[in-house]
Amino acid sequence: MPPLLTPYVDAEFDFAFVSHAPMETNCAVADVRDDRAEIWSGLKSPIVARQTIAAELGLPLDKVTVHVVQAGGSFGRRLFFDAALEAARISRACRRPVKLMWTRVDDTRHGRMRPATHHRIRATHLLGEVLSFEHRVAAAETDFRHGLGEIITATAAHLPLGIGNATLAQTLFHTTVKSPYHFGLTTQALTEVPTGIPTASWRSVYSANTRGAEEIVVDELAAATGKDPYRFRRTFLKTDAQRAVLDKAATAGNWGRAMEPGCAQGIAFHEEYKSRTACLVEIDTRDPRHVRVTKAVIAVDVGLPVNPRGLEAQMIGGLTDAISTTLRAGLHIDKGLPLEGSYSQFHWAQQRDTPREVRVLVLPATGTDPGGAGELGVPAAVGAIANAWARATGSKPRSFPLDFDVDFTPYPR
Repeated sequence: MPPLLTPYVDAEFDFAFVSHAPMETNCAVADVRDDRAEIWSGLKSPIVARQTIAAELGLPLDKVTVHVVQAGGSFGRRLFFDAALEAARISRACRRPVKLMWTRVDDTRHGRMRPATHHRIRATHLLGEVLSFEHRVAAAETDFRHGLGEIITATAAHLPLGIGNATLAQTLFHTTVKSPYHFGLTTQALTEVPTGIPTASWRSVYSANTRGAEEIVVDELAAATGKDPYRFRRTFLKTDAQRAVLDKAATAGNWGRAMEPGCAQGIAFHEEYKSRTACLVEIDTRDPRHVRVTKAVIAVDVGLPVNPRGLEAQMIGGLTDAISTTLRAGLHIDKGLPLEGSYSQFHWAQQRDTPREVRVLVLPATGTDPGGAGELGVPAAVGAIANAWARATGSKPRSFPLDFDVDFTPYPR
């Protein structure tokens, strides 16, 4: 990007590869005979799993039974049915029922992961107005070759030269990633590069990194124009519904209160799937070896809240994901292989990293239709945590996770 005469904010960000790290590793039971097959596994795409296994085994579809077993959250990992397909192949080869289970090291090193991304953002401003906002994302390819849950779109996603997968990627990116602010001419673009590293959708897919990075730049725009970050957002948000959520979080979280040196507040906003949320966090950076989010207040408007307790759980889950990937959780790739092998090395947030105070404020119904919540909670929390860290340390966050040392002895290759 060439230099400009108009005042501007430039920023570049890097987000590391991240493991899905479900509590249950890949596992399945398969019983394949000459004339039929039966599979048991935790699956998110059971229809295309059954169709693919039938094609792999050369059996009619009505001779293949797939049982979807209740399983814990996989955060996108079980869109791919690697274990079920692998177990079916092994059962066919050894001609007996098999139970297959990956080790944790297998799952972390050889499973799928959220792709690494690089972001470049430039925002121009003049006399208190934002004139343009340009965000370009370069990323390792996200694999969508599971299709939309059935064999036709899965086959289309395998079209040569990556055309099919790229079409799904661009559709999802431009459907989910949108700026909620009146920032003049706004451009958001994605370029993906196939790397051969196995990837999959990870919670919030493109929004977690993309909107998280944008919310950091919003804080820096506020600083460049001499405005308070909360007031700056409030000025540029597009709708009253957005402002209501932001106001709720700021008021309930006591935005602007005095804090000790090394501690600070951060705030961010996100809108997606006909829902909107604002997140305010407080962070303590006085111990560099254990930076901790000490408090979080999350306001959420989903139009019509059907299950408020479930919604609360979704938002807390999004906050935990954001704490993990913003502060410490990432994968170091060495010659195509992650160095991390288990939870002792992949630093997901533990109980000691959980804020002592978390409040989720569900706004009363503002419409007649429910919006989405599963992907909603991560992006605003990423921005809020990064912004709080920036205010507490006086540094600009640019590479995530923020604490990303190889502080362990990697398992042998």
